[in-house]
Amino acid sequence: MSLYVAAYDVSEDRRRNKVAKVLCQYGHRVQKSVFVVQVTPDELPDLRRHVGEHLGLEDQFDLFPVDERGSRRQWRWQEPITDYEPVVVI
Repeated sequence: MSLYVAAYDVSEDRRRNKVAKVLCQYGHRVQKSVFVVQVTPDELPDLRRHVGEHLGLEDQFDLFPVDERGSRRQWRWQEPITDYEPVVVI
């Protein structure tokens, strides 16, 4: 499985909702027009085709691969802290 960030700018509400519905099948929404999706290499062409069916010529859709190294942690600002990491003061 590979992790991607999908971001889009679709001008028409109906098409925008259809794009969001497709992306919900592959991942979860993190902002109004931004999703994190997880797909296998075999699923990627299907995702691109299903999204492309709903895009107009003036619309934009970006799919960014995410580095999945286990040592990396996702950070999000403006979100309440749910777990506290210990701090050692010497």
